[in-house]
Amino acid sequence: MTEPPSLSERMYPWKRRLGPLYWLYRGWRGATTGLCFVAFWGGAVILAWLGIPWLWLWPGSRAQKRRRTHAAMRLGFKLFHGIMHALRLYHPRSPVALPRFGDVPADQPCVLVANHPSLCDVTSIASLFPNVVAVARPSLANFPLLRWLVRGMGFVPVGVHMLEECQERLRSGFDLLVFPEGTRSPFGGGLQVFHRGAFEIAARAGVPIILLELTCVPPALGKRLPIWKHPDHQAILTVEPFAAISPSRDSRALCREIERRYHQILGYPDPAARREVT
Repeated sequence: MTEPPSLSERMYPWKRRLGPLYWLYRGWRGATTGLCFVAFWGGAVILAWLGIPWLWLWPGSRAQKRRRTHAAMRLGFKLFHGIMHALRLYHPRSPVALPRFGDVPADQPCVLVANHPSLCDVTSIASLFPNVVAVARPSLANFPLLRWLVRGMGFVPVGVHMLEECQERLRSGFDLLVFPEGTRSPFGGGLQVFHRGAFEIAARAGVPIILLELTCVPPALGKRLPIWKHPDHQAILTVEPFAAISPSRDSRALCREIERRYHQILGYPDPAARREVT
């Protein structure tokens, strides 16, 4: 019986076929991936310092200015992923036009909960779906070159006012994206321990929770997968909603329930058993 290919063989199938030329191919893959990220962050800094002032000086309410900034940055996300797709590096896709499931109406703001397999999950989801803002880590939200852009487009920095700001975004009609793991999923499988912030926000705001399953095949830009370890084939990130949950006032219990559900759908061991062992 033939053994299934290993993770390394699935990620780097051209190593055997190209022989010595393979390392030229690897150099090209790593260089083009790196250049895409350099262009992305360079464009973000230019927009933050040259575009945002004009977008906010233009007449309109604070909410209108935020939506203008959000729309401009979403175009940037689409361009970034369009270039990555053209270079056969990385491509996000979804079978749905809106992150909704069941009978949740399209105009109902939601908290979007997802696992976190790759570095580009936020930009992918925001480029695929309209009106999505995310919770941003403090190192990004407070970075001097980018903080006006991050805050101007409606992303919410982690901090003491996070719960109130997240509820305000939901009242404004945005969907709020939260990764309960807090960071990217572990390399090779499994999930980080879930935090209950997303579920507490949904309970306080009284909005549904949409569960998104993210799968990246082959694995790319995850933990222990830096730019120079990008796979030989284009990585496809599929974003698919699979459940709608009514918020519970017991956010801690809901968090554990959803954590178990993600382990089941992704084929990982029960997290309760893992915690008992550790």
